[in-house]
Amino acid sequence: MSLPPLDTITGCLLIGTWASSLLYMFEIIQIVYYFQNFEQDDWKFKALVTVASLVDTLSTVGDYICVYLYTITHAGDAEYLGNEHWPILLYLFTTAVLAVLVQAFLVFRYWRFTRNTLIALFLCFGIIVSFSGVFTGSLFTILYTSLADRPKFKIPAALWLVSEVAVNAGIASVLLWEFRKARGILTETRSVLDRLIAVTIQSGAAAATLAGAGLISYYINPQSNVSVAWLYPLGRVYVITLLSNLNVRKSAKSLFTAGTSSGPWTTGSGREPPKSTRWATDDSCAIHVHPTIHTSVQLVSDLDPRHDRPPVSLLSSFRSGADSSPEEIEMRANYLSNKQSTLFSE
Repeated sequence: MSLPPLDTITGCLLIGTWASSLLYMFEIIQIVYYFQNFEQDDWKFKALVTVASLVDTLSTVGDYICVYLYTITHAGDAEYLGNEHWPILLYLFTTAVLAVLVQAFLVFRYWRFTRNTLIALFLCFGIIVSFSGVFTGSLFTILYTSLADRPKFKIPAALWLVSEVAVNAGIASVLLWEFRKARGILTETRSVLDRLIAVTIQSGAAAATLAGAGLISYYINPQSNVSVAWLYPLGRVYVITLLSNLNVRKSAKSLFTAGTSSGPWTTGSGREPPKSTRWATDDSCAIHVHPTIHTSVQLVSDLDPRHDRPPVSLLSSFRSGADSSPEEIEMRANYLSNKQSTLFSE
């Protein structure tokens, strides 16, 4: 039995692991950064990052084992090279799990941002369809191990990869739409929203591109591993997408502030009320923006010092929001203590 073309059987897998390794190094950096800077996050999000990291590590190790078996252990074994083996199944399973975890997180983030249940359910349906395609493809891989039987996988492969492209592009599109609407309203938080927009475009485009390239290469030559090489880094891209969306909050800790809060101001002083823009770093979804205006208005009346009465404080607070964004504008003030005020000291 003659050897199959090694360039499209083992060579492409080797190149796929090279690209996957580079992304995995970046993923490790992002993981360390997350746990060092966001210790206050809810345990659910820490568990999500931990599980995704472990699953992706298992997937990466499985890819290395697959290449080693093909190129070293069974080098020159035509029968082995002409079939699929358990590392491919491991790759399919782990990639499907990572896709569900990260895409579900992004859909939840979109729903929390907009409360648009209809679109969120539609995206969830796409996630279920994608997972069904992977599950069916895994069953076919168990039943038909020969590379010559790869053309039989066309329906589950198309179901998986087309739905992957659709879900990734759909999530990126709806998030971009909402972020751009919020950006047009919240001028003080445009820098943070610009970061979120950039992360959304990069991550969504990367995942959709890999899935699309894998689908096209599969239909061009289903009996080769070129499509697998394109899809090897997909799991790393999903985890990096998750971490990038969480780590973008770091910039919020040093958000610029306009105005100062030192000293009281009066209605006749001509000074503007202090303003600050606050990014809710306690929100692990990293999408809630709270522009805040702190106002303290004091009216000083002609009082008899002997009465030792405090100044009259007019305090008001209200909340308002745009129809299509969750931003809040709050006006707050704190009562001045009698002991701290020297306006009426004798």
